[in-house]
Amino acid sequence: MTRLILVLGVLLTVAGTACSNGGGGAADPSARCVDLTAEGDTFTVRMADNGFVPSCFTASTSQAIRVVNEDGGLHSFTLEGTPIDVDIAGHETFEGEPVTGVVAPGTYQLICKYHLPGMTGEVTVVD
Repeated sequence: MTRLILVLGVLLTVAGTACSNGGGGAADPSARCVDLTAEGDTFTVRMADNGFVPSCFTASTSQAIRVVNEDGGLHSFTLEGTPIDVDIAGHETFEGEPVTGVVAPGTYQLICKYHLPGMTGEVTVVD
């Protein structure tokens, strides 16, 4: 279970399609998608103002993840359809391991189960 939680960090690096966050939609959703595969062994996703930053991204299964909750309240980093579901307390940081073998490459909806429907995103995971 702990390994699955650590794997969650890697999934955050992945994205490439339209997504939204607590701040509302943009005129061109694809402009907000970020390729985090070039960030090295670890990539970082922030939770701020009840949104994911970036809310749409691509990450590699071989990357570790760091999720920083900059808000004062509890958030979750949940990839629907996967075992990734981690609670992160306010002003805390989660350090996750790569998800190789735990999450298949593909595109997944990212949600905070405590702040739906507004706190959502999209993650694309690649090998």
